[in-house]
Amino acid sequence: MELGNTEKMIINRLLDQELFTSTPEPTTTKVTINAIRAFKQGYKQRRVYHFFDHLIGTQPLNYGNNLVLLIGPGELSDAEKHVLLATLKAVISSPEMDGLASDMVIDSQSIIQQVHSEVVELDEPTIYGIIDDIFVKRFGLFTPDYPEGDEASRSEIMDPFWDINPDFISITHEMIEYMSHPQDTGNLTERQRVNRVLLRFRYLSPHRFPELWPQLVANKEQLMADWAPLERFRLECGEDYAILLDNQQKKSEAKPLIVAIALANRLHDPIKKTKLTPKIREVTKELFPGRTVNPSDVKKGLLENALVSENGNYYQPTPVAKRFNATADVEQEVFE
Repeated sequence: MELGNTEKMIINRLLDQELFTSTPEPTTTKVTINAIRAFKQGYKQRRVYHFFDHLIGTQPLNYGNNLVLLIGPGELSDAEKHVLLATLKAVISSPEMDGLASDMVIDSQSIIQQVHSEVVELDEPTIYGIIDDIFVKRFGLFTPDYPEGDEASRSEIMDPFWDINPDFISITHEMIEYMSHPQDTGNLTERQRVNRVLLRFRYLSPHRFPELWPQLVANKEQLMADWAPLERFRLECGEDYAILLDNQQKKSEAKPLIVAIALANRLHDPIKKTKLTPKIREVTKELFPGRTVNPSDVKKGLLENALVSENGNYYQPTPVAKRFNATADVEQEVFE
């Protein structure tokens, strides 16, 4: 099947952010605004739905042309789901949401306290961290807001206020629907099962997924064709691994990925999770002396590029690292 630029943009947004919202905001680009308008056309919606149906056997949830696809790499833990649902409840019931005013700003501390009253096993800083990861950084439904002239609040550990996305209510409906009704995966084809693993982990090996590896080997060409319409991903299959390579690697992510590749190539045995950060700092100092690279970004590069896999309290090196070459020159193509 062929995809137009509008469909590709919406699909990529769903793969990257798991959300596509239909209400433009002041920072929304012209390209996104045009995509929002174009998506109202039935045939464009059908193309997006068909792509996901064919690829992974499911469609994004749609409520008021706001799309949600919660099947990617960032699966939530039980504690995170608890915080997510408690946050949805707290925000929806807050007085600031009355009448769905266009200027929806809420006091973060009030929301955190309400969530803590339901999720008592977690302290408030942990709850804030989960809310920040999910609603601010991952879904972009909250935007940090600081009182005008109060520059000191920008250095605080917690944001004082959050601006709420105008599509919050309809997206909330979809999230609750998704978590309340687990998907039936019994009718998925072999290729759809493999594609779901590739979408979530970007990596598959006979050791980690022994039941899926024969299916991947038998359907390798068809799997490559499944991803081709997006003109973004390339499925590479080695003797003991398969990895979904992303052509949209950003230069801003180059240094963390270079450190991740170099570190992964040095790991001959599993490394304890508690020892990973010191090891990251050691490799960073060697490759980029005097420069700062966030260890969290390096960890993200390790996991998202399947350079390591999680195994209990350890990170296990994968065969993928061998096919990369790490160089300190960020302008050089180090990802192919």
